[in-house]
Amino acid sequence: VFKQFFGTEQNKNITVVFLNAILKRTGRNTIKEISFMRQEFGSEHVDDKQSRLDILVKTQDDLFINVEIQLTNKYDMMKRTLYYWSRIYTSQLRKGMGYYKLRPTITINICNFSLFEQTNNYHSLFQLYDFDEKFKMDDVLEIHFIEINKFIKQWYAKQLNSWENVLARWLMLLAMVDGR
Repeated sequence: VFKQFFGTEQNKNITVVFLNAILKRTGRNTIKEISFMRQEFGSEHVDDKQSRLDILVKTQDDLFINVEIQLTNKYDMMKRTLYYWSRIYTSQLRKGMGYYKLRPTITINICNFSLFEQTNNYHSLFQLYDFDEKFKMDDVLEIHFIEINKFIKQWYAKQLNSWENVLARWLMLLAMVDGR
């Protein structure tokens, strides 16, 4: 259902609004246009690992965004996420191209399970960051994890206002589709 709702050409506008909500893009910074990309990796060599992405888009300013929905925690989510991110990021480079042409790649994981015991937040964002001096190295890597069960818990505890939080409205829709 997720792929049919967000991953099709006829629902492109819905996907754009959803991505802007997750990435907190507003004003001139919003994603306005996307194109759906090939979703399979790993057929260059016989022994390559085959990977099929849920949704992969390219924005009008050449950002790559991969959206994955995971219902159970039976895969090594962290390593899988970094693997998918690296495949998308490195797939941009062709023979003779300079590294400066590599564009930022964003991965969004929507999980129907708890992943991070260290936080009660339902939306976690990871980037390359210097901990001592408190600055970002670059914008090339951005990884989001949304834990639906933590979102539902906060919703039931009335800690969220879906009228003021666009992402909360989208996540409520996803939770309803899941039957929660």
